[in-house]
Amino acid sequence: MSTAPADLSTSALQDEVCTLAAHIHAATARLLALVAELDRREAWAQEGLLSCAHWLSWHTGLDLGAAREHVRVARALTSLLEIAAAFGRGELSYSKVRAVTRIARPETEADLLAMAREGSTAQLERLVRAYRRADPTAEQSRAVAQQEARWLQTRWNDDGMLVVEGRLTPEQGALLQRALGVVMEEQLHEAGATPLARVSQRQADALAVVADRALGNGATRTGGDRIQVVVHVDDEVLCDPAADGRSELEDGPGVSAESCRRLACDCSVVEMRHGSGGPVAAGRKTRVISAPLRRALRERDGGCVWPGCTNRRCDGHHLQHWADGGPTTLENLALTCDRHHTLLHEGGWRMERAADGTVTIFGPDGTLLPSAPPPVALGPEPVASMCEGQAGLGISAATGQPTWDGLPIDYEWGAHALWRATPVTVQ
Repeated sequence: MSTAPADLSTSALQDEVCTLAAHIHAATARLLALVAELDRREAWAQEGLLSCAHWLSWHTGLDLGAAREHVRVARALTSLLEIAAAFGRGELSYSKVRAVTRIARPETEADLLAMAREGSTAQLERLVRAYRRADPTAEQSRAVAQQEARWLQTRWNDDGMLVVEGRLTPEQGALLQRALGVVMEEQLHEAGATPLARVSQRQADALAVVADRALGNGATRTGGDRIQVVVHVDDEVLCDPAADGRSELEDGPGVSAESCRRLACDCSVVEMRHGSGGPVAAGRKTRVISAPLRRALRERDGGCVWPGCTNRRCDGHHLQHWADGGPTTLENLALTCDRHHTLLHEGGWRMERAADGTVTIFGPDGTLLPSAPPPVALGPEPVASMCEGQAGLGISAATGQPTWDGLPIDYEWGAHALWRATPVTVQ
């Protein structure tokens, strides 16, 4: 049984704080090593989540921004073995590791590790900022070379996919990444292929959303308000994806019948009758989900109903597709973001609504997706258990304390030393 803090002497109190902090550092290092492996395996995709950060946020209660930073640091540590080892021994705090992983490379790792051991987190942050300002002449030459090296090309491939290739300057790249990040953060986008999207696939989906917004002059729009992309699909194909018939983009390649069913869930539809000589009459344009019904749908669902998804830019999904006779009613509709709408069609997932209005989701194999992650049982003494599990590390009150001798620090000199140790190449 732990001694109550009020019963400890000041010295014992200070020692326990420092010792426990070092144990937490070591436990955090273990946590990030596990996160890196989860990220590598993309295990989070089994629950239809966007990324490892979203899985971490949902299962552990971390803010999504903090979860993203945990994943970034976890990825960086996989190539910084010395820093990862010191972190795992409780010698470095997460704050220090987060700072050094912004600039650390294998060739500068040893120097940064020494600085991290000796200095405080505030000193490391200043060093990182100084490093980024170091050697402006070389930085300017590099920027000019990058500007000349930029390019972007698009072309249709033989398999009907649009191939996008290019290289962007840091500013352009940062702008694009930020735009993609905003889309993902707002919408928890997006799965464009089965069974579940990889990181590269989710970025492709987010890029499509950025283009969609550009066509709408930046306005936030929902399913029925989109700029028109014309798809030609035969009625029999819409009713039965296995049927023979036309299913293709106008002036573009073919698309799957199930993709057409997903698009037809929440879009404008124009009926056109065909004869042997071609189209003979155009029917009226109809909107599958009316504006009043869409408002009611938003009021009831708020956003995507998929567990763990907070995206509010959504389509209306017919639980029983309207092509199969399903009515366009509030009871037969649910809001889903593009990613999860895709999973419910192309991905083989299934959604049902119970009599009490509760939505349940089943995977392609019929497994029920829980509406919330199960609670974790920690036992009566979780702190003691954690410390006992790390007994072999020899952690003490001095483990994580900096060794700085108090002399003034020349941040510019340190930054230039690190800069010279890092090879600068522009491909």
